[in-house]
Amino acid sequence: MLQEKSYFCDELNNVLTCLNEKIMSCCCGIIGPVYYEKYRNEKISFDYFYKIKEHALNVLASGYIDNLPCKNCFHLREKKAYDEISKTYKWINVSHWTSCNCGCTYCARMVDSKGIITTKPTKSEYYDFLPVLKQLYKEELLDRSNLKACIQGGDISVLKEFKPIVQEFVKNGIDEFHILTNNIIYQPIIKDLLDMNKASIVTSLDCGTRETYYKLKRVDKFNDFVNNLKKYTESKNPTRIDVKYILVENVNDNIEEITKFIELMSSIGISVVEFSIDYKYVLFKDLDKNPLPAHYKDLFLHFKNLCEEKGLSLAMWPKIEEIVNRYLLKKEPV
Repeated sequence: MLQEKSYFCDELNNVLTCLNEKIMSCCCGIIGPVYYEKYRNEKISFDYFYKIKEHALNVLASGYIDNLPCKNCFHLREKKAYDEISKTYKWINVSHWTSCNCGCTYCARMVDSKGIITTKPTKSEYYDFLPVLKQLYKEELLDRSNLKACIQGGDISVLKEFKPIVQEFVKNGIDEFHILTNNIIYQPIIKDLLDMNKASIVTSLDCGTRETYYKLKRVDKFNDFVNNLKKYTESKNPTRIDVKYILVENVNDNIEEITKFIELMSSIGISVVEFSIDYKYVLFKDLDKNPLPAHYKDLFLHFKNLCEEKGLSLAMWPKIEEIVNRYLLKKEPV
């Protein structure tokens, strides 16, 4: 039987993801080739990584992907004649720790962290990333002029390596940082990166009131979050700050909380807000069999309309946008 298409994946080709324990290719950490199942500071052979990546991309190019977990991934695309397998990386995901100074009820890491809330900087429970980064630069495996790094996993303030990692990137060449943080502790180095136009920030507030914040985060840090956000908006590039509202069933899934959130963001001077949905719906549920709550459509439309009224830009992660269009707005896929 002849193959219908030859496939390619830019994520698999260009991304290196350092999760707790695992080092792998895929940005989401759910599918894609795994280079180390349990990494513990061993000397890495990046030639070995390349062979795994090369094999995976060759399988995609063969077109026979029915039994692959990549089959329905939104990153997958048809292979072009100019696509080549790269030995360098253009995107590094740094997410190798689980310690955090809050305990978001929807957090995917609650199992790994056992729900423990820390109050001071600590090392990763699994391995150090800085030696890995130094080796990548030394072996010229990073595309310095086009390199992007995503740092995520709660509040980076609890990671002792955070500042040295940022400094190593800046010293050796990086295009941009994409920083996900819970924003509980103000980081001057993030403000510096914003001023340099080298960073964008995504942070999740998910509410407009202190009471709801405590229900979601399990710490009383709403005022700290708001005050830190105000400091970042004083940077030279405040439009590079993105504040999320993640819908969590029976907690913040109501018109009143969304209204207070949008009004607060507008008053602070935030120009980009992001609509999202509890990850359990995004990653682990078949929405054809287990649909989203019916009122989520009204909540999304209310969110969207308020953004238009206040002049705020509405952002969505591509997977969330796909879910909103297909399951809430009932749009046919293009």
